[in-house]
Amino acid sequence: MPALRPGRVSQLKGVIFQSDGASTIGRIFIRPLESLDRLMAGLLPKAGEPSLAMHAGLHVVIDDQHEYVVEQLVGTFYMDFRNGLNWTRLPDFRRRDRGGWDVTVPATQFRGIDEPIVEQVVQGLNRIEGHPFLGEDCTAFIERAFGGRRLFADSPLLRGLGIGMRVGDPALPLLRRDAVLEPRTASLLQFDQIRDLPDALAGPESPNAWLWTYRLLPVLVIGSLIGHQVAGAHSSASRRSRPASSTARRFFK
Repeated sequence: MPALRPGRVSQLKGVIFQSDGASTIGRIFIRPLESLDRLMAGLLPKAGEPSLAMHAGLHVVIDDQHEYVVEQLVGTFYMDFRNGLNWTRLPDFRRRDRGGWDVTVPATQFRGIDEPIVEQVVQGLNRIEGHPFLGEDCTAFIERAFGGRRLFADSPLLRGLGIGMRVGDPALPLLRRDAVLEPRTASLLQFDQIRDLPDALAGPESPNAWLWTYRLLPVLVIGSLIGHQVAGAHSSASRRSRPASSTARRFFK
């Protein structure tokens, strides 16, 4: 079972970012919902440039030999409402790139994270339990694993309105302003654009703006369908009750 820890976590290699090049959920929901925040942060890629990260997890080593990604996933009823935590073998994780990319950033390149904290995270991952996705998205899981420390930015859009609210966007990590990254990693994460993101104001337990949107989407869809059916029934009833025109009456005589 992917939700079961496959062994002892012996090392945390860092936070792994992923951009799935063929994700339907990403194309229809994630990127459009996050586009305003990314625009405010100056992050929208130009034509022909790689897409931004839309998922993140923890890149770990199990039993000193096997590489896994600990991640919070969405999709099935069990993941959404019971337990979204998955322990995915790194090769299986990378197969989900599908024309996209993935990179791992050492945890110490995030603001406020040092080696003692990394060791605490390793120990905590050997005890951690999963939460439903509708209560915790991928970035919220990472922040919980780090003891409730904020590793991703507040919503730049709401921040501009004076509201500090979590956004849950893996494309907005709070990296050290002097972080040392491999050139490919710095390019894919657009480090020059995100290095000066302001520190988060909202607490780790604060509402996640886009997660609430994901929660409300099914309600909105169902409400729209019901409204459409009601409107259709009302229209049919109106047509049945409307007196026939003189032309129609002459036709049916």
